[in-house]
Formats: sequence, structure tokens, C-alpha cells
Amino acid sequence: MKSFLSILLFILLFAACKKDATPSVVLNEVADTTAKIKFSGSFMNGPWGNVMGNAKILQKNNAYQLLLESLSASNGPDLKVYLSKEIMPINFISLGALKSINGSQLYDVPSSTDFTQFKYALIHCQLYNHLFGSAELKP
Repeated sequence: MKSFLSILLFILLFAACKKDATPSVVLNEVADTTAKIKFSGSFMNGPWGNVMGNAKILQKNNAYQLLLESLSASNGPDLKVYLSKEIMPINFISLGALKSINGSQLYDVPSSTDFTQFKYALIHCQLYNHLFGSAELKP
């Protein structure tokens, strides 16, 4: 009976991960050409996944956006985009779910964000607290 429950739990967890997997369609969201690049960095792999591409903080007037440019990431069940004070997110701002594991995509950033504190763009699996990749944002 115990082994049956273990198998059933494994199947349920596997099905949940597959159901909640991040889309893989290639996105091509384009930033406003008049926005200025304030900070940028290249993604490095985390311990739980692979992420390639660039992260850029864009500013137009008093509005900020995070551009994930030419992103290619491992898939996961609950991938989120964070701006964080540290590589392993303890103090972070969630910008929402990762829209796709491929392509370029934009995320609105709260205008009150202090980029001297929030220096990392992260792709993070919230469900399992697994870092897939990080980019240090530099001027």
C-alpha cells in the first residue's frame, strides 16, 4: 500500500509539473526605440537550469521595463521573473510569470525600484525555490 501511494504521488507531481510548464513559443516583444538602456547584464546558469540571453533595464520618462533579450531557458513548472538584491532571492520584486522560455519579452518594473539595491534579474522556479539563471545588472 505504501509503495502504491508513493507511485501515485510521483505521478501526480509529474503531471502537475507538465501541466504548469512554461510556454516555449518564441516571443519577439520589442521595446520602445526611444527608451534608454540604464542597466544590462548577461544571464549565467543557476544550479537548477540553463539560461542564456541578456537582461536590460529600459527607461522612458519615469517608466521602467525589464527586457529579456534573446532568452533561451530550461523549462520548469513555475518559472517567475524577479529583480532581486541577491542571486538567491530573499529580497526580491516579482515581475510575474515567465512568458516563454524562448525569445525577447518585456516586463513592467515598479517606478520606485532602487536599482542600486535590486541588481539581479532572475529566472526562478517559485514552486520548488530553484534558481534557473541570473544576470547582474550593471550601468
